[in-house]
Amino acid sequence: MGKTTSLSFYWMTAAFVVLLASGCAASDEDKVVAIATKEMGKNTALLGRIFPMFSKFFLRDTSRSSLSLKEVFNAVMKCIDNREVAIFAAIGWGLVPLTQSVYELFNRVIDKEMKHVEKLTPEKVKETVHKVLLFKPFKQTFTYQVVEHISQASKIGILVMTVDALTLIGKMMGFQHFIMDHVSGVFSKFAYSGWIAYRVKLLKRYFLEKSMGSLGRTTDLGKLNLVDNLLDGTIVVVWLMRMLDFLEVETGFAVKSLFSVGATGTLVFGLASKDIASQIMAGLSLHLSEKIFEEDQVKFSDGTSGKITKMGWFETMIQNSDDVVVAIPNSQLTGQRVYNLSRTPHSQVQQTLRIRYEDASKIPLLLETIKEEIRNDCDKLIPGRLRAHWSNFEDDHLQVVVDAHFSIKPTGVAYHDNRQKVLQAIYRAVKKTGVNFEKSVRA
Repeated sequence: MGKTTSLSFYWMTAAFVVLLASGCAASDEDKVVAIATKEMGKNTALLGRIFPMFSKFFLRDTSRSSLSLKEVFNAVMKCIDNREVAIFAAIGWGLVPLTQSVYELFNRVIDKEMKHVEKLTPEKVKETVHKVLLFKPFKQTFTYQVVEHISQASKIGILVMTVDALTLIGKMMGFQHFIMDHVSGVFSKFAYSGWIAYRVKLLKRYFLEKSMGSLGRTTDLGKLNLVDNLLDGTIVVVWLMRMLDFLEVETGFAVKSLFSVGATGTLVFGLASKDIASQIMAGLSLHLSEKIFEEDQVKFSDGTSGKITKMGWFETMIQNSDDVVVAIPNSQLTGQRVYNLSRTPHSQVQQTLRIRYEDASKIPLLLETIKEEIRNDCDKLIPGRLRAHWSNFEDDHLQVVVDAHFSIKPTGVAYHDNRQKVLQAIYRAVKKTGVNFEKSVRA
């Protein structure tokens, strides 16, 4: 009996010691976990932050806000004045179609009256009335420009309202950050000022074309593009500086201080901007030289050829004959010889014929027949610039050269049509004289 009691006591003592040890271990582990959680909240970028951030939208966080997402959303929707949203939406998406419908209806009414007037007026009066009352397509009118600007401003207003609502929802859900206090104001300022700057760029281009002439083949075209690009850069720089000032005032964050760098930063920035500066100077040189314009057909000394689709500050876009557009840095173009085919008023078609030795006696008649056929079929032939001669003796054939010059630009459909006429004329002359070509033998 005594031995049994002693064993039970030992077992109870051992169990108590084990429980005490586990409790102490658990207590120590909780302390370590608490320390790790605290340090993770201070020193981690993503670890342990992603799920809590998204869970705010689905789980109520009483430490930040006592409201759920559904309650916040419903409350914000009730605070929004639907009349304001309806007015902005109606103007943004309904003003232009409505104005166009009224314009076209009025146009049809005038057309009916014009048909009645045409029966009663002389021909001269009828032409005058047509010139006065002739309607342009709606999108080419000043009215369209006005209503389109109002419509775009209203659409931006809807976007600003949406950002306002989302910002309010975020703040009520507990996203209390100093940035949240400035999101609405900064976004609206950027949206409207950016839109105004863009419209000013388009308006500026319109007035430049009016003041410096239409975009024809004039000597002012290069200057027009240069002034246009310079004003574009000025508008962008002014807009960016204004936005930086606004951000500094609104948020207290000196954005301009980011550009204040030390000696090492200045050296790095200078080396990085060297290529940019050279490209800009090359683009400026191309614009000022007026050697090439947009839409010109050109050929450079390195073999690059095609139509210039765009001339920018850094690169020039050239469309090849296979419709592939190639972007070439301006610094690679400035030092090359350029052949502007669009500014060349004359073109040349030259062909080398291989005549058999057996037909040598027929060559004089062939030459005269070729000239006659070309003169009869090609009305753009320049007088005195047609040559057809027996030029050389070769090992396996006699060489005849036909060289004709025309008052046609060496590009476009007209040039290729005329070249085809020359080839057809040569073929007819060969058939008439019974001359045979000598086939070339390839190694």
